[in-house]
Amino acid sequence: MKLIDYMRAERLDDVTMALRVGGIAQHCIRKLKYGERGPSIETAIRIHEVTSGSVGLSDWARKRVPCASTVSEPRSAA
Repeated sequence: MKLIDYMRAERLDDVTMALRVGGIAQHCIRKLKYGERGPSIETAIRIHEVTSGSVGLSDWARKRVPCASTVSEPRSAA
């Protein structure tokens, strides 16, 4: 579950979530909530703990764009 979805379901504002997580400012929660930045591993673990696993560690992983099947050689700088 995404942090924003958890916070909406629990009716938590940024200040309350920041206090529950601890060691993080409300503006940082806002940036995490809207995907403007990712958490440190320590913060991700704390969020996982305070949400009783609802926001899991794997929920922070970004979707990766698959690599092209053919990769060209980089051009030389010469």
